[in-house]
Amino acid sequence: MEQKSGFHLPLLRQINEVVTIPIIASGGAGNAHHFAEVFQAGCADAALAASIFHYKETSIQEVKAYVREKGELIR
Repeated sequence: MEQKSGFHLPLLRQINEVVTIPIIASGGAGNAHHFAEVFQAGCADAALAASIFHYKETSIQEVKAYVREKGELIR
């Protein structure tokens, strides 16, 4: 997968089928849509990113607002 092209949903689904612990999606997020996508797909309990925030491509507040707009609960 290309960098920042989204979380690897097929892999996260496979993991979700075999473990009973919370899953944290990490690696691949390039924008706020990727966070909403992983939660809407039911693939992860949490998600994280670093470079999109470090390089100010978006902010944590913008991601949270977008995910809330898509109807997902977020802290």
